[in-house]
Amino acid sequence: MTKTIIMRNAWKFARNAAAKFGGEAIEYIAGAMKKSWAMYKAKQAEKGCKVIGFAEWFIDKKFGHKSMFTQIHENKNRIKKETKKAYLIESTPVVNGEEQSSIEFWAPKSVCI
Repeated sequence: MTKTIIMRNAWKFARNAAAKFGGEAIEYIAGAMKKSWAMYKAKQAEKGCKVIGFAEWFIDKKFGHKSMFTQIHENKNRIKKETKKAYLIESTPVVNGEEQSSIEFWAPKSVCI
């Protein structure tokens, strides 16, 4: 997940809090940032990898079907190799607590969340 996405989520949380409790979003940004970072760290721990997802258009282009977006996001991802601009991802589906056969693909860092 990029810092941009974390900050966008934080501002969204702050605006929602301002609408609910009154005041301006800037008054709630500190708490919203803590919440956004906590969500990111929890998702990162759950996935076991610093890459927790990918841009939807990338998955659609790479695999040719929109259903793969959900499948890839639910899979356990592992970074096998890293270059300056991309990751080699090993994506392993887990069904009923049992790992299935994995797929490998290169993903540019710009599409990784």
